[in-house]
Amino acid sequence: MPNSTLRDPIQLAEIHSLLKEAYASRGHDLVRSLQLTEQALEKYQDFEYEEGIARAKNQLGLFYLIQGEFEKAEVFSRKGLQYFETTNDIKGMADAWYNIGGIYYRTNKYHQGLIELTKCLIAYRQLEDYPNQARTLKSMGTIYEYFTDQAKAIESYEKSIEASRKAKDLSLESNALNPLSGIYHKQGLEKLAIETIERSIQLKTQTNDTRGLAFALYGRAKIFIKQKKLQEALADLNRVVQILFEAEDMLGLGMAYNKIGICHQEVGDLVLAKEFFYKAIELGNKYKVQFVSFKANFNLYLLAKKQDDPISALEFLEKYFLQKEQVINSENYNIIKSYEALSKIESLERETKAQKEKNEIVENKNAELDSFFYRVSHDLKGPISSLLGLYNIVKLDVQEEKALKLFDMYHSQAVRMNDIVVGLINLTEIKNTEELKSKIDFDRLVHECINSCQYLPRFSFVTFVRQIDQFDFFAEWAIINTILQNLIENAIKYSRHDIDAFIKIIIFKQDEEVILKVEDNGQGIPPEHQSNIFNMFYRATEKNQGSGLGLYILKRAVERMQGSISFTSVLNEGTSFEIRIPA
Repeated sequence: MPNSTLRDPIQLAEIHSLLKEAYASRGHDLVRSLQLTEQALEKYQDFEYEEGIARAKNQLGLFYLIQGEFEKAEVFSRKGLQYFETTNDIKGMADAWYNIGGIYYRTNKYHQGLIELTKCLIAYRQLEDYPNQARTLKSMGTIYEYFTDQAKAIESYEKSIEASRKAKDLSLESNALNPLSGIYHKQGLEKLAIETIERSIQLKTQTNDTRGLAFALYGRAKIFIKQKKLQEALADLNRVVQILFEAEDMLGLGMAYNKIGICHQEVGDLVLAKEFFYKAIELGNKYKVQFVSFKANFNLYLLAKKQDDPISALEFLEKYFLQKEQVINSENYNIIKSYEALSKIESLERETKAQKEKNEIVENKNAELDSFFYRVSHDLKGPISSLLGLYNIVKLDVQEEKALKLFDMYHSQAVRMNDIVVGLINLTEIKNTEELKSKIDFDRLVHECINSCQYLPRFSFVTFVRQIDQFDFFAEWAIINTILQNLIENAIKYSRHDIDAFIKIIIFKQDEEVILKVEDNGQGIPPEHQSNIFNMFYRATEKNQGSGLGLYILKRAVERMQGSISFTSVLNEGTSFEIRIPA
């Protein structure tokens, strides 16, 4: 399929909607989410649309992460990250870091997971993306729990809840309530623990987050086990298994199998208990999640002791210690590294926040300055108009040649003052005018711009040549008018007196850009001045009484349109300006 078709907004919108639908479905139908994202990826690949390909791959990385397919998750996430780093897409990079951080901490690389998550948290804070801040803080809380740092874990979960409420996302809020309830449970705060988990279950049911509901029920089951309400615990856990099996969430399934085994052991069904512990070990080994495996081995050790089987008990205890030791030995040093790295990152974040506050102060001051410019310019415009009007009266009444010469000098300075004031008004309007797009009729707009320049002394000596293609383009009329007005006016002011002057105006669409070109055979710009022509109040010659604001305003207008400006100029031969604006 030709590459040009990828810019069809309707087709792109359809593919984007597949990704959005897939993401929205992840809580209750992960299998469908994967299918929809794969369809989107295939369509993006047909269109050779790199950004879409990267986003689809990163989303597949997230879904494989949820499913427990960590190797696949990392491959897809890193492919997405590679593109986002190339294009400096902060949101894309943060999403990929979130996936990679999740993969790390789920495979016992807790310190690496914490570093990746902290990076993406900083990015999400810069973007003021509260939903993703909530997700990230919840995951960081989980890592702090692995570090047995309950204070930091509680802080992360509470911040996650705060961000969820700012995002008005009940499902995200309940995600943090689940583990928070678990900490209260460990601290012996049973009433608070059950109130918190019941709130989570209520929110998960309300938001139809089926997979999230499974983890909320798992949290309540742990409390029921401690309270010896084993039948209630089994009822919750059986529902958890059903949901997670359908969602293909193997990590969560392994955790549930361990708890079901404990329930059966407590009620005396040791055969069934052993069966579930072995299921947990099988999933833990298959998906390289050691904490699931070593917990199951410890439970098997307790079971063998209960069955008075010291040989098996010793065997399971040895496996438990070996697996746990591998995790602890690799992580003790890494925990220290994590906190050191985290401290550096948090320090950088504080510096970034301070810089942001400074920038906001500067922006506020600039806004005040713009407002001052605007008010003063408007206040000056009235008196200057009166001065210009007074000159016309003088021309009628004063006959003496010397007096007229002095009045001409006064008038030229009043005109220059008026140009500066009008320029300053235009400048503040470009920066502060609300963006209102409309369809641009370039034929009509160019005609109006040319007619508005009839007051210029050289206007009647210039021939205008127009080459304007017909195409649909929507933009801010006032900004496009400012661009064309300044280019045409500048070309007239600096036209030559000794030749047949012309100004050629060329407008066409090329690929995904609109090109505006204004060419003339005028005075040209001396090479030593060309690097400065876009500076405020800069004038390359004293021959013309310009304000020195025209090209500066032009540049600001082009920047407002996220376009680019270039020019070529040869002294005494002419100048050609080219503006490129995204279509």
